[in-house]
Amino acid sequence: MRTQQKRWRRFGIAAAVTAVVAMVAVAPNAAAAPNTPVTSHNHSATAGNTTAHTPRSLTSLATIPLRSSADFTYLIAYSFGNRVAPGQDTTRTVGAPGPVNEALADTVAEVRGHRDIPVYAQTEIADVLAAKYHMRNVIAIGPEKNHDGTLIYLSTDGVAAKVAAMRAATESTDVAGVIAFQDHLWRATYTSIANGINAFAPAGIAMPSTYDPQSGQQWTRSALAYLPTDYLGRAALVPRLLR
Repeated sequence: MRTQQKRWRRFGIAAAVTAVVAMVAVAPNAAAAPNTPVTSHNHSATAGNTTAHTPRSLTSLATIPLRSSADFTYLIAYSFGNRVAPGQDTTRTVGAPGPVNEALADTVAEVRGHRDIPVYAQTEIADVLAAKYHMRNVIAIGPEKNHDGTLIYLSTDGVAAKVAAMRAATESTDVAGVIAFQDHLWRATYTSIANGINAFAPAGIAMPSTYDPQSGQQWTRSALAYLPTDYLGRAALVPRLLR
């Protein structure tokens, strides 16, 4: 299985690079001006925002930006999978956190330490932070609801956009630390940046990387199931980062 995962990762990286090149080729407005600061449609560039509004190139996107945890003014924690009880209607109720989100909550606690900085966490992580750590100053980011009460689950981009809107008043001085599953970390960090957030992964902190084969979300059960979706998401994100 590990050999298959390694082969798929190599294939996925090659496929992602090919997709990125193709997308840049057909999106001249995004690639023609790589020195233009990145801004989201809701936010203007500010001098203090050195990541979300810093010029970048394709080669600069090969690595995830890192920063010391001591610099963060708040954290964003992106969930990964869940556990669904037999008979549970996930169109109306959120699944239980499961082992991956529990590990992500542990990582939040490690990065935050004894500092009382805000944590914007998806519900599956926020629930663990409350139950296990009794952590204060946690803002839960949950699904939205349709008129009939069914849930609208947020994408990574949807979560980032919500956090960006809530932090708009302090955007110019904020430094956000991103907590996410290892294979999701690149996309989580750069999606945050694409939404105008000055975002970094915490330097020297290992992110959870073990998949949950019993996850209620099938695409998060293994690298083979997850990586194709993630690589496509990365490719789609690149033009937003280069414009």
